[in-house]
Amino acid sequence: MNTLARITSLDTLQAWRREVAGDKPVAVVRGIFDFFHPGNLYAIRKARELSLPLMVLVDPDEVAVQRGQSGYPQNHLETRMEMVSHLRGVSAVASLARNEVEEGLTSLAPFVWTTVQDHSQEDSAGGMLKAKASWVEELLPLAGCFSGDIIRAMDANRTPLALPPGWDAASGSGKAKPFKPGVKRVTVNGCFDVLHVGHLRFLAEARSMGDFLTVLINNDASVARYKGATRPVFPERFRAAALQALGSVDEVLAFPGDNPLDEIRQLRPVIHVKGGSYEPERVRQERELVESWGGQLVCTPMVDGFSTTNFIQKVRKR
Repeated sequence: MNTLARITSLDTLQAWRREVAGDKPVAVVRGIFDFFHPGNLYAIRKARELSLPLMVLVDPDEVAVQRGQSGYPQNHLETRMEMVSHLRGVSAVASLARNEVEEGLTSLAPFVWTTVQDHSQEDSAGGMLKAKASWVEELLPLAGCFSGDIIRAMDANRTPLALPPGWDAASGSGKAKPFKPGVKRVTVNGCFDVLHVGHLRFLAEARSMGDFLTVLINNDASVARYKGATRPVFPERFRAAALQALGSVDEVLAFPGDNPLDEIRQLRPVIHVKGGSYEPERVRQERELVESWGGQLVCTPMVDGFSTTNFIQKVRKR
């Protein structure tokens, strides 16, 4: 079995539990994961700090509809599980139907449930998690940083979202890491605001082209010039943290301009990857720059049906 498994049956869940952890505890995080936000990535990060095999339980569609906001989730279960599978440090992603929760959680024991859930609004699955867990790591919620808060902020044009005090994710505006000669650096650039499965597949493909992937992100002022005053939805510090949480990403750097030419010139990647279908003139400067030291510019198709703009429009029309 692969180290990372997408589990949709009790038999596979039980096999994973025996193979990966034996009698040792595992860490469990549960959520809808329609998109990545400070709340769910905070829970993932805290669970990883336990240094246990990490299982993420993704709510099936019928449960996610009841737990989420009206019109949610935007993404079906398969897509939401795929998104979680890109996160660094996640050993397995599973989903349990309502009638499988009790048996599934019994199979997972012993486990530690890491949660920021409001227990006053707990559903039956949450109650069962709490009852069957060896212990519960209850985290203080990050005010204003969960799905409903973010959706309301988008509705009311109150974005970029304000991160709460104490948010300690790394910024992407630092200097490039020291780099060993002979390592094949790949770069990509973009806003990477509300991450979707198209972004994640694109980044994984770009990483497969070399040894080290640097993601260059537009800083907040640059995104606002390009996308409008209410963008980005997530400020630079969180966009950098969300990218750094992905297994495909080695480094995130922010740039202030309307293009990343200066940063590409400094990094001198072997390959610079663009996502989508670009007219030759639109990427001419980047192509000429990368080719000046023998590098290559590669354009890869994006996944149809997924974009941050479409996601926001669907949220506001729900």
